[in-house]
Amino acid sequence: MDIVIAGHICLDIIPDWRIGSIKTIIPGHILEMSGLKLSAGGAVANTGIALKKLGINTALLGKVGADAFGKVILEILKKEDKTLAENMIISGNEVSSYTIVLNPPDTDRIFLHYPGPNHTFTANDIPYEKIKSSRIFHFGYPPLMQKFYENDGKELVKMFQRIREMKIITSLDMAMPDPESPAGKLNWRKLLKNVLPLVDIFMPSIDELLYMLNPEKFYKILEKKERFDIVLLNQLAGQLIDYGTKVVAIKLGDQGLYLRTHQIEKSNLSYIIKHQDWDYRQLLSPCFATEVKGTTGTGDATIAGFLAQFLEGGEPEKCITLATAVGACCVEEIDATDGIRPLPEIIKRVTSGWERLSLSIPIDHWKYDYQYKIWKGPEDQVR
Repeated sequence: MDIVIAGHICLDIIPDWRIGSIKTIIPGHILEMSGLKLSAGGAVANTGIALKKLGINTALLGKVGADAFGKVILEILKKEDKTLAENMIISGNEVSSYTIVLNPPDTDRIFLHYPGPNHTFTANDIPYEKIKSSRIFHFGYPPLMQKFYENDGKELVKMFQRIREMKIITSLDMAMPDPESPAGKLNWRKLLKNVLPLVDIFMPSIDELLYMLNPEKFYKILEKKERFDIVLLNQLAGQLIDYGTKVVAIKLGDQGLYLRTHQIEKSNLSYIIKHQDWDYRQLLSPCFATEVKGTTGTGDATIAGFLAQFLEGGEPEKCITLATAVGACCVEEIDATDGIRPLPEIIKRVTSGWERLSLSIPIDHWKYDYQYKIWKGPEDQVR
C-alpha cells in the first residue's frame, strides 16, 4: 500500500434537499425531500475512497460497530474496492457512528453527528505491522475522536511517534469541534504544540485553524465583521511551522488552498520530494469554476488530490493545483466521492484550460505565475 488513511469514519445520511432554505425548518412542519443518499463519511471514507478513485493504492483504518450501520459502511467500502475494508476495526459492542447531513440550497452544511466507536479508537488499535510498508500515513478528524484529543493529544503523540519510527511520512487533518462539547473547550494550541513536531504535513481548514488558534478572529470573520487575508494566512502558517510541522496547507473554501513550507531537507519528506523544489515556499491556488451541487467531503477530496500528487514527487505548484482540481470535481456531485475521476482525467481537464475562479483575498504584494495559473509569493517574503 502507498497511503494509509486512518481516523474518523461514519455513515453519512444525506437527504436530497432541493427546494427551500434552512429557514423553512419549523417545529411541527414537514419538509419534502427529493431522495436520500447513504454514503460512508468522515476522513477515512472521504479521503480514502477519493484516493482509490484517483488510482492510488490505499488502505483504510477506521473503527465501526458490528451493527446495521457498520455493515452498511463496510458494504459501501467493498463496493468501491473489496480491499478497502480489509483493515477496518470492528467493535462488537458499539453502535456505529452516523452523521445526518443537511445541505439546503445556498446554505453551508449542517451536521447532526453521533461519534460512536470514533470516541473509543486509540493508538493501540492501529495494526502497525500491517502498514509498515506504506509511504504516507494520514490521520483525519481528531477533534471528533475523544481518545485522540483528550489529555492534550497524548494518544495522537503516541501514534505518530510509532509511525515516525517506521520512517513513514505523517499527515494530519482536523475537523471543527462542537463549541459546546469537551473538544470545543479544549486548549487546542497546547495540543498542536505537542503533536505537530511529529507531523510532516498539516492540512486544516481556515475556520478550524482560527477556532483553535485565534477564536476572537474566528468569530469576527464568522460574523462578517472581518475577512482573512494573505497576512493572516502567513501568520497562522508561520505559527504552525514554529510548532514543528514542515508543510502547512490551509483549505480556504471557495478561495482555494494556501501552502507554506519550511526546510524539507533531512526530514522524512525528502524520501519522496526534492527539497530544492519545496524549501521555504508560499503558494495560493484559486478554485476551479464548477456547478456546485454539494460541498460534503470537499476538504477531504482536496487532501486526496494533494497527497496523490505528493506521492508522485510532484512540485508544490502541481500538488496544490491538483488538490483544488480534485476538490472542484467533488462539489459537482451531492455525494462526497461520486464526482472524483481517475487522476489522468483530472490532469487533462486542468491542462486543457479549466477556468479558475477569481479571488477576493487581497494579494497586492504577490505576483502571478502564469505557468501554473496559481498565486506565488516572492522568495524574499518567506522567512
